[in-house]
Amino acid sequence: MKTFAKTDPDRPMQLQDAVWVDPARMSGVPCFRGTRLPVQQLFDWIEDGIPLDEFLRDFQVDRRAATAVLRAGASAVCAAATRNPNCAAGS
Repeated sequence: MKTFAKTDPDRPMQLQDAVWVDPARMSGVPCFRGTRLPVQQLFDWIEDGIPLDEFLRDFQVDRRAATAVLRAGASAVCAAATRNPNCAAGS
């Protein structure tokens, strides 16, 4: 399963290109685009200490898609912690 990019391979992928949500599939759980792999799986693997490269290899996820998800997660934590929605905008 490869996630499909609509963007230039040399540019960071936007979250909307990396993730899809369809209420009729996977109960609306956010998944990597083009797959049925929940984005939560990435965070679970990292929490378990499994290297990102192993996740990418085992699930054949595009590195730019995983990076977009991680950036969004970091922004969400930053915004929640500081109550500033733009605190991680440059990350």
